[in-house]
Amino acid sequence: MTTSYREWRPGLAFVAALAVSAPVSAQSGPLADLIPNLFDRTIVLAATAHEAHFVDSSRSLVEAGNLINDSIVSQLGTPPISSSAGGFTYTFDAALGVMTRSSESFGPIFTERADTIGKGKWNVGMSSTRYQYDALGELDLDEGAITQSFTHLDTNHDGTTVATVYEGDLILADANLDLTQEATIFSATWGVSDRIDLAMAIPFVRVDLDAALVTRIRRLATEGFENPAQHRFIDGGDEATHLASDSASGIGDVQLRGKLALVRKEGRSLALGLDLRLPTGNDEELLGTGATAAKLQLFGSASFGRLSTHVNVGYTAADLADSSAAELSDEIGFSIAADVALHERVTVVGELLWRTLLDAPKLEVGEATHLYRRHDSTQITATTRPTLQSEQENLDLATAVVGVKWNLFGQVLLSTHLLMSLSNDGLHDEDLVPTIGIDYSF
Repeated sequence: MTTSYREWRPGLAFVAALAVSAPVSAQSGPLADLIPNLFDRTIVLAATAHEAHFVDSSRSLVEAGNLINDSIVSQLGTPPISSSAGGFTYTFDAALGVMTRSSESFGPIFTERADTIGKGKWNVGMSSTRYQYDALGELDLDEGAITQSFTHLDTNHDGTTVATVYEGDLILADANLDLTQEATIFSATWGVSDRIDLAMAIPFVRVDLDAALVTRIRRLATEGFENPAQHRFIDGGDEATHLASDSASGIGDVQLRGKLALVRKEGRSLALGLDLRLPTGNDEELLGTGATAAKLQLFGSASFGRLSTHVNVGYTAADLADSSAAELSDEIGFSIAADVALHERVTVVGELLWRTLLDAPKLEVGEATHLYRRHDSTQITATTRPTLQSEQENLDLATAVVGVKWNLFGQVLLSTHLLMSLSNDGLHDEDLVPTIGIDYSF
C-alpha cells in the first residue's frame, strides 16, 4: 500500500515553514573576525621622548584567535541533535492488520535507537539548550588563562632584545572570553516504510561573544631608569584593556538523516544510518561549519521488558569538499544509552556521548626564553615569557546525559534533561546544561 500525499502533507508543511525562517542577523561585521582582530594589534604606548611599539612578533596570538574560532565553528556548528526516532515507534501487526507500538519506553534522547517509527508515521519536535562555555581544553576562557607576551619593536634591527635598554621590557596580555550559545532545534521524521525513516533537523542558533584583552607593562630592564617611566600607557598607567563584543543569530547547519532497519527480531534490532550535514549556517558568523559533512552510523538496540539499551558507532567525514575556512577534523563517534519505562507515561534515560576529533588543533600556553639587560647593569639576564602554542592531537569530548520523558497527553512527549561534560578537551561548559524538548507523533 502506498502512502498518500494527504498522509505526509502536515509534516512536509512543518519542514517547509522552518526552511523559510528569518535570515542571519548580527550587530556589526562578521563575528568570526572579532577575536583575531582583537588579538592582531601593535600596542603603542604614550608618546614620550622614546617611541614605544610592542608587537606579537611570532603572531602566535593571532594564530590562537584563529584556533579559537576553529574550535567555536567545529563545536558550536554541530550541537547535539535529538534522536530522530521520536518517543513512539510502531510495527505492522499482520495478524491484526494494524500498527502497534514496538517499545514500552519512549527511547533515548540523543542516542539513536534502531527501531523505525513505522510506515506513514510522522514525528515532529523541538528542543532548546543554552551553553555558557567556560574552557577551551584546560584553559579557562574567563580567567586570563589564555596569555601571551608582546616584545618591543626591534628598533636597531639587530635581532636581539639586549642592545638597547628599552627593548628588554615586555607587555603581557591576558585574553578573557565570555561565550554563550543558544540552540533551538526543530526536527521532523517520516516513516517511508516499515524499514526506512527519513529525518531533518534544523537548528536556529544565537551566539554571543564578549572579549577583553588585558595588557600590562613588565619593566624588566627600565625599572627605576626614568621618572616618569618612558614605557606607560596613554593614561599614564601600567595596564590597559581592549574590548570587543558582538553577537549573531540565524539558521545553523541543517542535518538530514536516513535510517535503514537491517535486523528486526523480538527484542533485538540493528539499523544503518547516514547523516548529511549541509553548510546552511553562516560560518563567518560562527553559526555553522561552512562545510558539507557525512556521517555513517550503525545503531543497535535491545529490549528487556521495560528496559531498553542502545549503542551507536559512527564515523564523520567533516569536510567532503575541503571547502571550509576552519580547520575541521574527522570524527569517530560512540554513544550508549539505557532507558526504563517507570510508568506507561514516564521513561527515565541515561546516556554517554563520546566524540573523538582526529588530529585536531589544541591550544596550550608555553614558555619562550627572553633576554634583557637592566639599565644599571652590563649583565644579560634570561627569563621566560608566556607564548601560545598549538599542536595536533586527538581530542576526546565526552558528555553524560540524564533525563526524563513524560507523555503529557495523546502522543505528545515532554523531555527534560541535563548534560554534563566529562572531559577537559575542546570547548566545553563546566556546569550542568539543562535542555527541554517536546515532540508529537501522528
